[in-house]
Amino acid sequence: MKKICICLLGLVIMGLGIAAMRVVNLGLDPFGAMILGISNNTGISFGTTTWIVHSPIFVIMLFRARRLIGVGTILGMFVVGYAINFFYHIASVLELEPGLLLRSIGLVIALVIFAFGIALYMVADVGTVPYDSCGVMIEDATNGRVKFKWGRISMDGICLIVAFVLGATLGAGTVLSVFCLGPLISFFRRRLETA
Repeated sequence: MKKICICLLGLVIMGLGIAAMRVVNLGLDPFGAMILGISNNTGISFGTTTWIVHSPIFVIMLFRARRLIGVGTILGMFVVGYAINFFYHIASVLELEPGLLLRSIGLVIALVIFAFGIALYMVADVGTVPYDSCGVMIEDATNGRVKFKWGRISMDGICLIVAFVLGATLGAGTVLSVFCLGPLISFFRRRLETA
């Protein structure tokens, strides 16, 4: 039960980080931007698009990384979206309109919060959200030659390209996420696993 609570806390923190990225309006993480691009082009809701995109990754997990599937996999598909909505709604009610400097600082803080949330729910080891499993599956498939952070950077880069092609709004946050999320998640995972 303790692990599930840690997982839930990580997922809520993850949602806070993504909501903060939306508030500062300097670009979402690449996966979020790709989902938004698909959603905008198909008319399918953001949440449903997320499920559709996660589904084939989940099938790959069944064959390549079954050990990553658990209650956290399912929780992640529900909790993060509601947490984003909740925190973004609070920020919208406050009608925050920070200048570019504060938004830039907010972006850095949001990325750190987002990465910490991902690392926290991952080290709880009760299941990984399909997209977040991609870096792990790449590391496993290459027998460790491609580390998680580089696998994550690769996946984020692919999502960035797809988001761009689909006309999603990209920004500094999107580009920084490509290069910073993988290393930050790895950093926090190492710290949390040894704590």
